Amino acid sequence: MSSCCSPAAAYRERHPAAGEVLLHETPLSDPFGLLRSGELDLLLAQFPVVEADLATGPVLISDTRVLAVSTRHPFAKRPSVRVDDLAGHKVLSLSGPVPDYWLDHLLPPTTPAGRPVERGERAATRQELLALVGAGRGVHPAAAHEVRYYARPNVAYVPFDDAPPLEYGLVWRAAADTGRIRAFAEAAVETVRRQGGPGDVCAECR
Repeated sequence: MSSCCSPAAAYRERHPAAGEVLLHETPLSDPFGLLRSGELDLLLAQFPVVEADLATGPVLISDTRVLAVSTRHPFAKRPSVRVDDLAGHKVLSLSGPVPDYWLDHLLPPTTPAGRPVERGERAATRQELLALVGAGRGVHPAAAHEVRYYARPNVAYVPFDDAPPLEYGLVWRAAADTGRIRAFAEAAVETVRRQGGPGDVCAECR
């Protein structure tokens, strides 16, 4: 999304007295830590998020999945891959307090045919993860928008034919459900609606 039509811009336009909206990056290995500590009021997170202390809004972004592989990997020359192709290849995982259900959604433990998917080394940051991919230490499923934002000369992104999309939405502490949070969430939903829906929003990012 461009800055002129972002949820933050829409929120500021609707609520000029609310103050500046500050943006922060959350650690890949601890997606909810800053939210739970109170350092963040809202988090744009990859779904699903099923946590007793956290509330979620509707899906704002829906993006197709790709597989990040080394440019030397045989998959790099293919036009697409399938989830069953993950069997027999080490899939890089994430370290830290990442919920098992969240990790299983991103990195399926078995293929649709029932074959086990081996998980390889763990990474704590996106850059560490891509360094491992580029070095040929494993592969990693990701969202298609990463093709643009995390391009590397030694990493290729191959589209999945059959994987469900990755979805993202707002998350906040259930105990801190304030009018400001609801107002921002409403501005985000309206922004997505004007842009044609979650899928089109992510196409705008690429």
